Amino acid sequence: MASSITSSSSLGDDLKIEVYALERLDNDLLRLRIGIKNDSNESFVLFDGLSSATDQGTAGAITLIDAENQQRYSSYKRIDGKCYCSAPLSGAIGSGTTAEMWVIYPEPPPEISSMTITTPLAPPILDVPLTESSDSADEAELANPEISDLTMLSDDTEDQTGRSENNDEVSIILSSDVLFETDSAELQQEAQEILEQVAREIDDAESSTVRVDGHADNTGSDSVNIPLSEERAESVESTLDEMITRSGVSFEVEGHGSSDPIADNSTEEGRERNRRVTVTFEK
Repeated sequence: MASSITSSSSLGDDLKIEVYALERLDNDLLRLRIGIKNDSNESFVLFDGLSSATDQGTAGAITLIDAENQQRYSSYKRIDGKCYCSAPLSGAIGSGTTAEMWVIYPEPPPEISSMTITTPLAPPILDVPLTESSDSADEAELANPEISDLTMLSDDTEDQTGRSENNDEVSIILSSDVLFETDSAELQQEAQEILEQVAREIDDAESSTVRVDGHADNTGSDSVNIPLSEERAESVESTLDEMITRSGVSFEVEGHGSSDPIADNSTEEGRERNRRVTVTFEK
């Protein structure tokens, strides 16, 4: 039905996500069926490329966007916290082979005829049509469905910052190219003014926890990208901690390397957007 055109993995264009079906099932569930196609000359291990760390080898981190109602659908989880999806891949996806997978989601309203598929490994796959199936998913004890409102994003083209916000939470996206020199985790002078503005927002909020996440593009290896993205997040955290005047604020810091792109890594503009540090806190 549709396919990704590239990936943020080490295989780049040689790894594709092919969509076989996005189908309404008899028991009021939605099933996504996909294939992970490896066109390269080497094997590929999925690990948590499409999942959380606790569900490695599955596709549980793929989400669906209902553009009409501006909502994001996360995959169903069983009551034990595991995703309601096909069994984890037990090994590598060999050269020239395809691994078939499926994931179960809450069913959208009847008037929704298509949805956008978002994955950690590839750019969004837009407007995938919903079909009908006479199949029923196996009965399972499920956790509550996770359907969240989409946030609104505005960008500042001058200092390359972005902002996503909903009723409960603010996430500020800071360009690593503005904050740091290439391959460095030391903040540049111009970063101070930007972080002062972020600190003022945190002071004005009520959140007791601030999350700082570092991200990289797919240039280079995870052995470089993950520690560098974490060091950059730590630099931002350390500076914000000094600037914030409100007491009782703690930080959670993590570096993700290139595992969570927000733009196409095959273009320079996309790679630039993916090199970022995000600061997230409740209002």
